[in-house]
Amino acid sequence: MPSRRRFLQWSASGLAVHAFNAFAIERAPQAPGRLIVVFLRGGFDGLFALSPVSDPRLSELRPSLSKTVLSQGTALGSTGFSAHPSAKALADLFASRELAFSPCAGTTDTSRSHFQAQDLFELGSGATHGESGFMARAAQALSANSNAISFTREVPLCFQGGVRPPEIAPLSGSGLKLPEGRLLEAIRWAHRGQRTGDALDQAIATEEQIQSAMGMEPQAARGAPGANGLGRTAGTMGRILRGNPRLALAFLDAGGVDTHANEEGALSRVMASIGEGLVELKTSLGDTEWRRTRVVMMSEFGRTVRENGTSGTDHGHGGLFLLAGGAIAGGRMIGDFRGLGDHALNDDRDLPVLADWRALLAACLRDACGIPDSALNAIFPGRPQQNFAL
Repeated sequence: MPSRRRFLQWSASGLAVHAFNAFAIERAPQAPGRLIVVFLRGGFDGLFALSPVSDPRLSELRPSLSKTVLSQGTALGSTGFSAHPSAKALADLFASRELAFSPCAGTTDTSRSHFQAQDLFELGSGATHGESGFMARAAQALSANSNAISFTREVPLCFQGGVRPPEIAPLSGSGLKLPEGRLLEAIRWAHRGQRTGDALDQAIATEEQIQSAMGMEPQAARGAPGANGLGRTAGTMGRILRGNPRLALAFLDAGGVDTHANEEGALSRVMASIGEGLVELKTSLGDTEWRRTRVVMMSEFGRTVRENGTSGTDHGHGGLFLLAGGAIAGGRMIGDFRGLGDHALNDDRDLPVLADWRALLAACLRDACGIPDSALNAIFPGRPQQNFAL
């Protein structure tokens, strides 16, 4: 019987060829700069990746999850934070001033609902319902045709409602997720009674077992591929963008970070792939394109500061914001961090949001693409007046 990996490779191979062939090297006008948004669906635990090792409460609140970083982590300058060994690539980018981070970033949502917080992020208006997403409004502000691309299977909410939809180039790899709902049922019916149908049933069962063992909620990913596949897909993304300098805005989402249990093993693999993906993206873009590119990575919310009884964490509030690129003001922490004391936490359990996502993204769009404040106010209505130099 074909393996789950083989079945996903069969499904993905056509997408890979189509995406790469559809975006040949072109000679269209180059945009001023580029913003790539990588959205980690599921609530990523930034305190695991980059930990405040100088805070004495870290080992008390995270007795198992802090052991490795306290003994083997890489110090991030004088910030008081260290990178987990699996995030060594992030530490290297930080050391070369090509990466900066904000430990207490996020949205205004306090529901701890994946879906509400994700919608709030993608709409960018401070509301959970709206007619357009923030990247659609940003594309319109750039006043250029075909300036946006989404490395997803469908137009994501952040790009919906625009005058012109983004180009779509789904990335492939063994991290490709199976579809859900009516589409999945139609595919199963089409393969019923065939060898490929048996392989599909096996793939579904294996995927469910993996998610259950990791203590994750697969629904939180909303069909996005696993973040542990970023190391394999980032090169394709970089080559497409390098060959198409007009593409000023790009979006990619990934799941598999909702770690309610056994977090050390699951996130170690994810972090290694994220770091590998950023390095591969930098390499495939080349020096010139890397210098005009800013890569933002964040999640809908962070996790609880205290680990739970199953060596995992639960839904929190403030989370990690990563910014990478060849011309950023890297090698530093963005915004504030007030420690892990009870008085500094949100609801006595989470990191607070000290850097609003709209202000951070607005600064990236201003610095990368030259969008003026008047347009940024329309892209992010109601954004707080936090000024960041990124």
